[in-house]
Amino acid sequence: MNDTYQNMPENPSYLHPLSDEGEALPRLFTFPFRYTPHPLCARAARLVTDKLREMGRGPSPTLVKEGKMYGVLVGRFEGEIRMKNEEIRDKNEETGDENGEIRDKNGEKRLYFLAAYSGQLRGSYDHPWFVPPVVDYLAPESHFQQEQKEIAGLSHRMEALRESTERRDWQQQVAQLKREKEAAVAAARQAYAEGKARRETLRATLDPEAQAALIRESQQQKADIQRAKQLHKQEIAALEARLAAHNATLHALFEERKQRSEALQQWLFRQFDFLNARGERKNLTEIFDSESRIPSGAGECCAPKLLQTAYQLGLQPLAMAEFWWGPSNPGHYHEPGAFFPACHSKCRPILAHMLQGLAVEPDPAEHYEQTMQPVRIVWEDEYLAIIYKPEGWCSIPGKSHQANLLDEAHRLWQAISGSVIAHRLDQDTSGVMVLAKNAQVHRALGQQFERRQVQKRYVALLEGQVEAANGCIDLPIGPDLEDMPHQRVDHENGKEAVTRYEVQGVEEKDGQTVTRVCFYPQTGRTHQLRVHSASPEGLNAPILGDRLYGHVADRLYLHAEALSLIHPVTHERMHFEQPAPF
Repeated sequence: MNDTYQNMPENPSYLHPLSDEGEALPRLFTFPFRYTPHPLCARAARLVTDKLREMGRGPSPTLVKEGKMYGVLVGRFEGEIRMKNEEIRDKNEETGDENGEIRDKNGEKRLYFLAAYSGQLRGSYDHPWFVPPVVDYLAPESHFQQEQKEIAGLSHRMEALRESTERRDWQQQVAQLKREKEAAVAAARQAYAEGKARRETLRATLDPEAQAALIRESQQQKADIQRAKQLHKQEIAALEARLAAHNATLHALFEERKQRSEALQQWLFRQFDFLNARGERKNLTEIFDSESRIPSGAGECCAPKLLQTAYQLGLQPLAMAEFWWGPSNPGHYHEPGAFFPACHSKCRPILAHMLQGLAVEPDPAEHYEQTMQPVRIVWEDEYLAIIYKPEGWCSIPGKSHQANLLDEAHRLWQAISGSVIAHRLDQDTSGVMVLAKNAQVHRALGQQFERRQVQKRYVALLEGQVEAANGCIDLPIGPDLEDMPHQRVDHENGKEAVTRYEVQGVEEKDGQTVTRVCFYPQTGRTHQLRVHSASPEGLNAPILGDRLYGHVADRLYLHAEALSLIHPVTHERMHFEQPAPF
């Protein structure tokens, strides 16, 4: 083994050669949150699915039935293929390579790929064809597992104390003694009440000596009540003291378990120590804001595992992609083989660190301005404006400096005041929208949307064919908190979402069969049309180009074609249409 591999394990089982088959190497590494998979990644992904099928045919053929996100990273070893500048120049002149790609002395691009799965596979990390985890806390000898055993021992002790025969007997004895005392007190009070009523009747007719006897009787009955209150006092106190000592031990164990669990969690966060291309390290506690909760499973997704292994091997990352394989989990819509961006909640902060030092593709969402069309005014008066929003424009400002309709409205109409955006379209969706020019109009438009007085028609191209010619989809939608900004069908906590649809016809698009559909949303939930299209409970046909719920394409083929509303001032019904550009 030469010096190139001095940082590598000997013959790592998770490093796989990959033929370039004439593909040009990417010049910039994949922007993981919005990308079109490079052909090299697509080829590596097919090799992964072949391997998964092979593993699924083994002794435990349940592997492929486990839906999961997988990932691939394509890279090369600089020391193995880099040549002197003059050798590169000579080879390029000889081969006519206009791209100036670096090849070895045989003119070959020596490529490799790594494969990863999200989290655990069949409850284990022991799958050597895939990259190892960043932290193998499942290893029996690891500090995590040893401490988990200690914590589990505390839980068992707590459970034993809670369920102990002595504790149960003491509780039952205390309850019985208290019932006896309460019964004695109740009887004494009843006797006193009856005696009092009798004494009150007799008092006026008795001589002083007899009245004195009644007073002594009253005092005796009051004393009986006090004696009843003291019944079993010492026995109860002794038993409660035993219970208090027992419960104090239980509480101490609870506090110890809590402190050790929290300490172990913080220890684990510190073990997730991530490299970047500069060789710098940060653990989870350093990556996530001190005020932010570190999400469960952070660091166990594909992208961090792939980059970590590449850096450790000295493999120069060229491209990366993540894809789904296996059945969808309930409420999720992942077609096997479809590529997806890295998740935001867990991966974005980690990858912001890990990608430092790499030449990464710019975020397409932040560079739409280079290609997107300007906002066009369809109709306006002094109260509102109907505009055409091309794809790429955000409806409202986001965390980054992306082109958005709020800023554009203030540029177009400097005299406007108050809120402007009465409804929203996704950034990737084009179509007709209404903007308010003052707060009163905004409020009136908002009420129309709430009362469902605004009619909208969308047109979309769906992957494949839709069987029913028309229908109504009634599936509640809620956020997928583990994978924002995804939404999911949520029958327990989701909000009502209703969509009517009409199939317009089947056609061909870039060699693919698609169905043209008109949507009439009756509600306005986030990603409603996209989820209702992709969901197996809905149309089971993702919108073409839907990078979150389907497959990437040159655009999202969803367009808000028509809008009908009541003018907030003139009260006339207004209708506007802008034909789809596809």
